[in-house]
Amino acid sequence: MSHIKELYLCKNIDDLEKKSVIPDVREKKMKILLETAKKLYEEAEKNFRKGDQEMAYVLYTRYFNLLNTIYKKRDYLESKPLIRQMLGDNRSNKMTMDRLEMLTESLNKRYDILNAKASAEKEHRENIGGGSVNGSLSHFNSTLGSASPKTNAVANSATAAGNGFPTSLRLMSCQQLFDAMLTQNVLVMDCRSSEDYKMSHLNYALAFNVPQELIQYGMSAGKLQDKLDPESKKLWSARAIKDHVVLMDWSSSDANPSETTAIGVLLNILQNWDPDVTYRSPIKILEGGYEYFKMSYPTKCTNPRVQAPSTPQNNLNLVDDIEYPSVFDIQMKDEILSTTKATSPIRPMIDRSSKQAAIKMYSEKEKAIDEIVKEQEILLEKAQENDEELQKVAKQWNNIYDKQQLDNSDQEILYKMMQLESVAEDYKLDNIRLREELEEYKRREKESVSILPQQTQAAVEQTTKEIEAKIEERQRRDEQLEKEKELRAAQLAIARENKKSYQAKQLEKQAEQEALEKRDAESIPPPPEFAQAKVSNVPQFDRSVKPQLTAHQQQPPQAATPQIYALQKQRDFSPMRGSVGRGLTGLKNLGNTCYMNSILQCLSNTPQLAEYCITDKYKNYISRNNKTKGQIVEEVAALIKVLWNGNYKCVASKDLRYVIGQYQKMFRGIEQQDSHEFLTILMDWLHSDLQTLTVPEHAREPMTASDKAWLDFTKAKESLILHLFYGQIKSIVKCITCDKESATYECFSNLSLELPENNNICQLSQCLDMYFSGERINGWNCPACKQKRDAIKKLNISKLPPVLVVHLKRFYADTDSISPMYKKKQNYLRFPLENLNMSPYITISESRRNTSKSYELYAVSNHYGSMESGHYTAFCKSSTYGKWFKYDDQMVTPQDASTVVSSAAYILFYTRLTPSSQYITETNPSRL
Repeated sequence: MSHIKELYLCKNIDDLEKKSVIPDVREKKMKILLETAKKLYEEAEKNFRKGDQEMAYVLYTRYFNLLNTIYKKRDYLESKPLIRQMLGDNRSNKMTMDRLEMLTESLNKRYDILNAKASAEKEHRENIGGGSVNGSLSHFNSTLGSASPKTNAVANSATAAGNGFPTSLRLMSCQQLFDAMLTQNVLVMDCRSSEDYKMSHLNYALAFNVPQELIQYGMSAGKLQDKLDPESKKLWSARAIKDHVVLMDWSSSDANPSETTAIGVLLNILQNWDPDVTYRSPIKILEGGYEYFKMSYPTKCTNPRVQAPSTPQNNLNLVDDIEYPSVFDIQMKDEILSTTKATSPIRPMIDRSSKQAAIKMYSEKEKAIDEIVKEQEILLEKAQENDEELQKVAKQWNNIYDKQQLDNSDQEILYKMMQLESVAEDYKLDNIRLREELEEYKRREKESVSILPQQTQAAVEQTTKEIEAKIEERQRRDEQLEKEKELRAAQLAIARENKKSYQAKQLEKQAEQEALEKRDAESIPPPPEFAQAKVSNVPQFDRSVKPQLTAHQQQPPQAATPQIYALQKQRDFSPMRGSVGRGLTGLKNLGNTCYMNSILQCLSNTPQLAEYCITDKYKNYISRNNKTKGQIVEEVAALIKVLWNGNYKCVASKDLRYVIGQYQKMFRGIEQQDSHEFLTILMDWLHSDLQTLTVPEHAREPMTASDKAWLDFTKAKESLILHLFYGQIKSIVKCITCDKESATYECFSNLSLELPENNNICQLSQCLDMYFSGERINGWNCPACKQKRDAIKKLNISKLPPVLVVHLKRFYADTDSISPMYKKKQNYLRFPLENLNMSPYITISESRRNTSKSYELYAVSNHYGSMESGHYTAFCKSSTYGKWFKYDDQMVTPQDASTVVSSAAYILFYTRLTPSSQYITETNPSRL
């Protein structure tokens, strides 16, 4: 929100309420009411962002008054899908109501200040007989200075607002604090308990503890200072000379914390009861608290593995366990599916009898046709470039497809062709979308009464015809490309058959050679002195392992104890030297290992995980008592170090691949595997290898049902992987007859979302809506009714992970085919690069946590081709350079952000954490 606008509309909340009354609209049609409500909400948001609190209050209140009328309409139930589509669900409206309550509180304070100021000035004029404005304000401020704490608080708030410091500027992000710590211009007051502070605190000379047990309401700053220890008293006195003073507890993110909390009381003391100090800037609150900071910058904390104590729950909050008071509040899957089928947007309601409205409509039409023209120009230019590149690669493919065995350079041509074909398909869908938008535009034109001059109308019609002609021309080109693609698919089938035939012949030759060697060995006995040696030294080969494995890799890690193994290990990265940016090293393809390379690059570009590996912090938390004995995390960490070394163009992950193959056979050979399956297994292994963080007893009580399920899953042993990637789903089953609600909990490291059927272009929000929507189940044993009942099942997220991984279920079993086979959905999914809002999908208790619900995309694992023949790449946003890069096995190249969204997207990596890119420049690992 920008600078708060001065009060101008009213003098109190009651007057604002009078302006918020709406006329009787009960007889209006539902569609008109929804359009009006949507417009009210948009205008309210606009005014709120502009800082006009009064007008925002009026419009928000009108919106809710109109919403109340909508709920009372007879056709409310049948209109629910349309209502949700236009106005959002109950949770969205709850967030809006919270904002309205915040505005009410803020305006009440500001009106008190305004009226107090007016009274003071009036009294001053009456007693003194006038005077300068400055004199009046001085009298006003001195009067407030000796007033009650509440009045004094209002005065401080007024000063802050008057100086251009709205409460939104009182929050300081973790990154801002880190930057300020580097320049030593910030004083940090940690108001957690002294016990928590001793366990872990900021590794910063100007941070000290103001224990929450010492902070009491009604204290002055001087009295609080007397209770501090000598070292803290010295730092306390620095609050007047530092540019910033920041308050911090475990997890606060509220710019106006409640005075029932230690941080709220401390803020009140410093603002209102510290008369001897003039602060250089408004006192700030660390957003997300110490818990958020230690996750973002663990190297700046004395003990980053410490866990925040659970927030005590009182009995009044037990009602939060009931997520949906009525089954009618649950959005059903069939409602969502019906809305996703509608491709045309809802048209605005326009009063065509109004000349002003008609002129506005004309300008909107003109804008719409201009936007279509511009979008078409960009689309055609990019599509033409892709066509030309595809033609070049297709010519190369024509010369090699019938080879008996494709070598590495041939494979690169094939993979490039798959990617270009995927991009061409995306452009084809974009062209179809443009055609649909133009048809919608023409339909609106036909229904409306033209008010344009004849010459202008003719120009618009001519432009429309030109757009149509270009769309049709592009369609013809796309049809030709589709035929060429089918021809190449037939060629690829030939290449696959050649490969199978070649491999069969190679296996046959190998078997013959082995049989010949066996015959020779049996017919010629060895010399007596070597007989015993030969028997004891026959090498044992695992034929399922790729033949190219080197000799030292044949020594299994189990041959030594894990501790000795870690010291003895000599890794073979087979690096190709060349100076590149940190984190921009590619991974060699070791024989269909692109699925592995794609995931490893996405994990390497997870800043907190990379920092953990590069700084060797992981070594302090390795578990040797699990199945993999810490070997997986050691190999992953070693590889990530090399990827961030900056001295190699590409390296090979031979050792990691070998160790992984020892524990999961499917990853041993040279067959293509599923990157999602690899990621899920790898996450479990990494968590298990680092599962040494013990949850202290005091942090386990009191416990909600969600906390208990989490503890059951972790067995009171946690890890950085758990803290970063794992969340928790709450599954609710609600009886339709009696509304009885039952809940279970399950942990996850990624969400697997279905893609809509027969929907070429779709939104990520649609997939999330489907996943978290209600589903009817029959024959549920209701514990309240004591018999089988129809019920509704609904999922919500009860714990959001800092890093949210979303898997798109593109592969499915085709049950209509004669023989069972898997096919791939080629949906062009639109997903946001930033501001993915997860608020609509969380439980009530999770919504009250002081953590961000908004996520930013930082990596994508892509899949091109089909089940029979495909290729994986990764798009990753570098935390060092702030730019996107494409990781295609050994090749790493810059990637335009506009091309990150594509139909190849398979796994999305989102984060709500601040990238801690500092470790890249601070860390220089000398030992790999």
